[in-house]
Amino acid sequence: MAAPHFQGRYKDREAQSAGLLILAAMLLLPTLFPEKIGVLTSLVPLPVFYYFVSLGKKKGQVFIRNSILLAAGGALITGTLPMMLFSLTLVPLGIALSYGVFQRKSPVATGLIGFLILALTWFVYWFCLAMLHQTNPYTTLLIELDKGLSSGIILYEESAELAPETLASIRRAVELLRDYIPKILPALLISGLLSTAWLNLTLGNWLLRKKALALTPWPEYIKWKLPDPFVWLVVLSGAIFLLLPQPLSTLGLNGLIVCSTVYFFQGLAIAASLLNRWSVPRFIRVLIYALIFIQTYGIIILSFLGMVDVWADFRKLNQALDNRSSSA
Repeated sequence: MAAPHFQGRYKDREAQSAGLLILAAMLLLPTLFPEKIGVLTSLVPLPVFYYFVSLGKKKGQVFIRNSILLAAGGALITGTLPMMLFSLTLVPLGIALSYGVFQRKSPVATGLIGFLILALTWFVYWFCLAMLHQTNPYTTLLIELDKGLSSGIILYEESAELAPETLASIRRAVELLRDYIPKILPALLISGLLSTAWLNLTLGNWLLRKKALALTPWPEYIKWKLPDPFVWLVVLSGAIFLLLPQPLSTLGLNGLIVCSTVYFFQGLAIAASLLNRWSVPRFIRVLIYALIFIQTYGIIILSFLGMVDVWADFRKLNQALDNRSSSA
């Protein structure tokens, strides 16, 4: 009778050891190959969130501590410890998402808190880096983006295969980007922070529900919904953008971009709900999601769909149709 008990404990320890290595690898590997897998850093909060909730607060703290120490040892050996500090800035996001589960906050409230924690952590990190190197990271980023666009247009101009009309269109597009990127960069940065928090929140909830439904108080992602009053922020941002002069109109434009990002998350939940109701095969769903993320129009359409859901409530319509079908 004792064998299954010991086998269960052995499997739990084996799973924890695997998780320890996963988090340590996600902290360390992007510092060794930043150009190839640097994007992996954005998923550092995911194992922190998952294991902190599944193991509990006490064991979760030990798990996170040991993973950081293991990764720090590897970074010390490889000489990448300073670079690993940036990966560590995403650990508080995973902890913040975990406390949203422990305190039974809504997914929206938890995501907002996670976004604020990540923004504060990154601000402190970049502020310390700026003080250390006596540089302005924001200005440096603008300069590098402008240099990249300038280099790109030079490459196109040197290409003999492009027609003059095509080259002229590309040149106008690049000049437009060079003009607008400094204006909308704050919105792009905020949208990046929101996307990082949302990605880890949704994936973490999905993993926790797969392990045990009792681990998370949140429903599946297709049922997530923004508070209806949030739409007034879109209206206010649009009014500022259309009616007020510069630089206030730029503030409204940034507000519209941020709101579009948030409503895209809701639009994606609606799309997932519709695909689920229509029983679309998983392979086809993957293709549809890939097209949505690749095509700019797909993102815009889903953002609009998420906004219209305030009045239409597509998921209730789906439920009503299902109820009618069941009654019939």
